[in-house]
Amino acid sequence: MLGHLARRLTRPGREFALRLSLYTDFSLRLLMYLAAAETDAWIRTADVAHAFAISHNHLQKAVGGLVRAGYVEALQGRTGGVRLAKEPASIRLGTVVALLEGSGCLVDCERGPCPLAGNCLLKGALDRAERTFIRELDQFTLADVVVRQTGVALRGLIASQA
Repeated sequence: MLGHLARRLTRPGREFALRLSLYTDFSLRLLMYLAAAETDAWIRTADVAHAFAISHNHLQKAVGGLVRAGYVEALQGRTGGVRLAKEPASIRLGTVVALLEGSGCLVDCERGPCPLAGNCLLKGALDRAERTFIRELDQFTLADVVVRQTGVALRGLIASQA
């Protein structure tokens, strides 16, 4: 069904794209980096930001959210850093994305007066598609996405900073 919806939402030469926030993007990159590090050592967030060429300040915000959610531990100070608080195989990607992005938020019917309120089926359709997206992502764990070429590339990034 989603494939049909995606085909209907394409324009010639351009495909439909669902976009995650930068906050979620940076959070997922951090989780992948930490999973690939395969160590209990504390990893400096500055090293992660440098490896991915992303804003250290934005990454710090992602760290805060992941710490509050219990996925990451953080230690302040000169010898501090971050590390995974859970095993990568126990971290379901859909659950992480739903937590970071919120759910049922693709359309906010309360924002601005909408003359269709109470008579529109769009929100229900979008909420259903979002739930399907999260269910699909939940079939994968963090461990599943840091294997093969992704794991090799991540370990190469980590080794280049040593």
